[in-house]
Amino acid sequence: MKHKIKFLVLILTGILLITSGFSCKLFPSKQASVSLTQTINLEYWGVWDESADLQPIINDFKNQHPNINITYRKFRYQEYEQKLLEAWAEDRGPDLYSIPVEWLKKYQNRITPQPAKVQLAFQEVKKTLGKTEISTIVRQIPAFTSYDIKNQFVDTVYNDVIIDGQIYGLPLSVDNLALFYNRDLLDAAGIATPPTNWTEVKEAVKKTTILNSQNNIIQAGIALGTAENIPRAVDIVSLLMMQNGAQMMKGNSVSFQEGESSGFIPGLEALKFYIDFADPIKEVYCWHENMPNALDAFIEGKVAMVYGYSYQLPVIKGRSPKLDIGIAPMTQIQGSNASINYANYWVTTVSHKVKNVDAGWGFLNFAARDIEVKKYLETTQRPAALRTVINQQKTDPELAVFAEQALTATHWYNGSDALKMEEIFLKMIEDFPQATTPEGLINIMTNAAQQINLTL
Repeated sequence: MKHKIKFLVLILTGILLITSGFSCKLFPSKQASVSLTQTINLEYWGVWDESADLQPIINDFKNQHPNINITYRKFRYQEYEQKLLEAWAEDRGPDLYSIPVEWLKKYQNRITPQPAKVQLAFQEVKKTLGKTEISTIVRQIPAFTSYDIKNQFVDTVYNDVIIDGQIYGLPLSVDNLALFYNRDLLDAAGIATPPTNWTEVKEAVKKTTILNSQNNIIQAGIALGTAENIPRAVDIVSLLMMQNGAQMMKGNSVSFQEGESSGFIPGLEALKFYIDFADPIKEVYCWHENMPNALDAFIEGKVAMVYGYSYQLPVIKGRSPKLDIGIAPMTQIQGSNASINYANYWVTTVSHKVKNVDAGWGFLNFAARDIEVKKYLETTQRPAALRTVINQQKTDPELAVFAEQALTATHWYNGSDALKMEEIFLKMIEDFPQATTPEGLINIMTNAAQQINLTL
């Protein structure tokens, strides 16, 4: 009898231990539940978005999670990074913040990656016998996984936001370079359709560039060839190099000479091609370093073609409503079997100082999904990052080009100081015309690559 009692006690103890273990896995602890059901105030910092762009998503999120309040604050780009650094130095700052995707590695230690499980408090309303009962329950939400990022977003997102197997940020949009052209100027030059490859660009430039008797540029065919007065010149030259076959990075090292074959250095040839447009002795001469900002010149009708991003379109239209602007796919190498495009986008992430990790990542997962992100994209008129939304944008006359190109858009820098990289890259473009020998050109590229390696 004693043996039976001992046996029963052992069984009951085992059951108690097992079930208590299950309860820890299936249900959040009391302490976790309390923290998730209390009022949570999150501050969200950004640059390019207005409060009105994000408010519909914030409102929808609050309807499901009334205890979470999100306040958005916009900064000027010129002050943004400094404001972040100052806030962190004072042990404060935003709970959520948007940054260029190239900054993820730089501020990786200032980010809380998405946890394996995300739980939020939901408010449920039940009506029983005429009475309304409101209860709050905590449950796990279907947060994005690495597999989801790979399959639901355009390829560059997976390559960028997954670091050491963890998700460090989510985008609402992915922008990319396209060709903007002035229809009136192309028509006047007898060009019926915009150029599609670099050979056609050279021919179009010859027809649209107007020089006076002193070889001064009256009307530029395209804004290419210089560094400081062409917005995102780094992106344009990087793309040229990549299209030409340059392998910008090999492992964890930058070498613009990678891809060399039989004495042909693709990165070198791409740079030479680019600076020809600012060389007075070349047939394609149409630009120089003393010209105005390329976007300003395009708005004023002084240049026929420029390369730009969708985010620049509202600026162009706002300043020149009557400009007959056309949007064409990004120029490619003639005869190339595959298109190569250049991505430029921001991601929103969760701070290392966040008040509640689940609330922060819960909101990002909510905002980036199909139903909610459509509202944001319709308001901002930006190209999608989600594959399911891209197909819908292909019918939009202004977004179609950007939406389709997002599928093949990429970028190359994944170091810790994108701003320093750009400074070095622009200096390389500026120094290139000063070299008088092939060895001198190679030295300029090699030195730039070595300096950029120090930023990785």
